[in-house]
Amino acid sequence: MPRNRTPTYLEKMNNGGWRVTVPVPRELVKSVGKTRLKRSLDTHSQAEAERRKHAVIAEFLAMIEAARQGRLPKATVAGISASAEMSDKELTSLALDLRSNLQAHEEDTPAFELETEGVYLIADRIRGQEVATDHETDSPVFDPARETKADRFLRIALGKETPIREPLGLFHEQVNWLPRTKADSARAVDLLETWCAENRVPFVIEAITRKKAGVFIGDLASNEERPLTNRTINKYLTCLSQFWKWLEKRGYVELDTSPWRGQSLPKVQPKEEEKERPFTDDEMIKLFSGEPQQPYLKDIMLVGALTGARIDAIVSLRRKDITEDGCIRFKAQKKERASRLVPIHTALKPTIARLVEGKQPDNDLFPECPPVPSDKERERSMPAVKAFTRYRRKQGVIDPVEGNRRDRVNFHSFRRWFITKALQAGQSELVVQIVVGHKPQSVAASVYLGGLTMEQMKDCVEAVQLPTLIGQSRT
Repeated sequence: MPRNRTPTYLEKMNNGGWRVTVPVPRELVKSVGKTRLKRSLDTHSQAEAERRKHAVIAEFLAMIEAARQGRLPKATVAGISASAEMSDKELTSLALDLRSNLQAHEEDTPAFELETEGVYLIADRIRGQEVATDHETDSPVFDPARETKADRFLRIALGKETPIREPLGLFHEQVNWLPRTKADSARAVDLLETWCAENRVPFVIEAITRKKAGVFIGDLASNEERPLTNRTINKYLTCLSQFWKWLEKRGYVELDTSPWRGQSLPKVQPKEEEKERPFTDDEMIKLFSGEPQQPYLKDIMLVGALTGARIDAIVSLRRKDITEDGCIRFKAQKKERASRLVPIHTALKPTIARLVEGKQPDNDLFPECPPVPSDKERERSMPAVKAFTRYRRKQGVIDPVEGNRRDRVNFHSFRRWFITKALQAGQSELVVQIVVGHKPQSVAASVYLGGLTMEQMKDCVEAVQLPTLIGQSRT
């Protein structure tokens, strides 16, 4: 009859290393959450594995006995493979999981105390054995690097600090922002992380006090190596402020404790000679008299000039956005709450008829600018914007500002031209605002206005007339 062999609890892994593996009794699998308890011994030597295994086996058997008695913390099982060899990212992820587990229990209850004890046991394992003794205090001395990792793990797991990047990904998933805005948010966090490293401030949510936030903003504004305008800094501050509001809602920080509230820099109004402006009639003639390398640009330019629409709304048009009653439906842009209808200008009708010919409802009017994948930070109109800028400069329509990369004229100047011409033609400011999608400035209009009649909107659109030479060249 064969003799029963004493289990060695050793197992060789695929990478050639050895680990301890102890089976969990069937009746305890549910409470433990595992069928086997496993931990790498961080060695490829079987002899060394034999030497190291005993402490781990004893720990695992003690865990099984604790489970039998109903005193095994979930934290202990979750952190069974925790070690100082894990990366900071891995330890942070584990600590956040354990924090979530801990927060599921009421404080000062036996379950909470049990889970807290489990967290401390994992921290002890990360810290490792003492390497010496401080003879003056008779206290143990541990490896400094391991002790630093253990202490940081403990602070995160117990909710005393939260790395700023950890909830950032979830925030970007949940917030309804354009990819470009999310990219701005990521850059703002990058700048904050760099500043924290340079000023020896822990890159954790709890370390960003109102005073530190103020110093960070001041340093951004005074940095001569990376000069940023007040407008750009305020854009980043808005992103950080929205992030902190989300952290408040999700319970990462206390309500109304955002360090960014009221920290924006004053808006710097551009000088008269720096303000962006509408095209002049002569510039309009130059633009429409040439032939751009991308033929579709001419159509986009005409739509912009005769509707006042923004370029991204124009390139996003589909066949079904052209209505049977002679209007164009533009998607909501900026702070608009809904799409809006704009009557098709008489001079624009032949172009629209050509663009929709043979197309199905979901077909793009400008397939040359295809939709952008959701994970890309550029907007759909970016190719058209760049192509127009090259063409505009080729036609000699430029108005540079010293020290500014943007000209005073750009595609948005079509929108400014449309508004200017409509007002010069005697159209009321309110009607023009509604047509181009601006929020009415008066309380009566913004709160109580039910809408304009289609005749009012048609009159506004038709009041805008192209310069004579352009009209002649398109007939």
